Order: sequence, then structure tokens, then C-alpha cells
Amino acid sequence: MPKLKDRPETSIDEIADGIYRISTAVTGIDVPGGFSFNQYLVADDEPLLFHMGLRGLFANTRAAIDTVLPVSRLRYIAFSHFEADECGAMNEFLAVAPKAEVVCSKIAAMTSAGDQANRPPRAMADGETLRLGRREMRWLDAPHLPHGWDCG
Repeated sequence: MPKLKDRPETSIDEIADGIYRISTAVTGIDVPGGFSFNQYLVADDEPLLFHMGLRGLFANTRAAIDTVLPVSRLRYIAFSHFEADECGAMNEFLAVAPKAEVVCSKIAAMTSAGDQANRPPRAMADGETLRLGRREMRWLDAPHLPHGWDCG
């Protein structure tokens, strides 16, 4: 894991109507062009955060979300596969968003999230939809893309 600055630089940008990319630049890693961790916030009636990021970046990610909506309003926190950069801050978000549900694949719920999350995850079947308000998210199983059999 690269060493994170005391206050890594985090930005939030609206990339489509009501959809935001939260990006935290990381230093101390030799990657041409640099490296960043990214999460996506869908601001809707039932807000969704896709990827929660590392635990060490929780304060930055939370602060970015709070510029758009109170983090306590999060209804869903979802991830594509179980790794620290996708869901390391999962329990931190569950602690500050009392109505939030973890959303993941059935495999992830069975193998990781069901054990690690402080609340039971919502296991999504391939093709299942999640209504957020104006938007609807569809879960698509994608085993081993980018890796891991729990991907979606």
C-alpha cells in the first residue's frame, strides 16, 4: 500500500446529472501519470455510493459526499468486488448512514461481505434491479472481471 499523505487531495465532480466522481490522488507510488482512488455517488431519492474506498480515505470521501448531500442519507453502499480499495471503509459508512445497506453480488455476500459487514448485505442476483428514484441500477454478474469470482 502506498503511503498516503496526512491530507490526500480529494475532489468531487459532477460527471452527469446527479452522478459524481470522488477522486483521491495518491502519492508515494511510482506510476506514470500518478494514481487515484475513485468512488461514484448517485444522488437520488435513495442515494447510492459505488465503492467506499480505503478506510484511510474515509474522512476525505465522507467530506466530499457532504458537499452534495448529508452522508447520513446514503441508502446503498455498493461494490464490484471485495477488496480494501472498493469496500475498506464499508463499516465506517454503515456507522454514519443508519439506513444504508451494503449491495454486492450473491458470491460476495456469501464469501466476504456477509462476514465483514456490520449489517447483513443485500445480495444481488444477475440482472436484478435496484430502484433509487429517478434512476434504476441493474446488477450484472461479471465473474473474474477485473478479477475475483464475486465481481459485478
